[in-house]
Amino acid sequence: MQRRSYSKAFKAQVVQECSLPGNSVASVALSHGINTHVVHRWRRLAACSPSTGTLPAFLPVALEPLAQSATSD
Repeated sequence: MQRRSYSKAFKAQVVQECSLPGNSVASVALSHGINTHVVHRWRRLAACSPSTGTLPAFLPVALEPLAQSATSD
């Protein structure tokens, strides 16, 4: 028996369905004919991997020069 493979879009859809109110991982897995352990793994992987919609880690910042004080030391 060969291992089944699923598209990234399908995995994202299943993970999304699990996050909807009233849905459990078991019910979503059962509705798609997938083992619950597989869906739990997809959820862990989705939580650990950055999605394409995340903000960049570094944001550009514009700094203004400090104003010169009237007295200097």
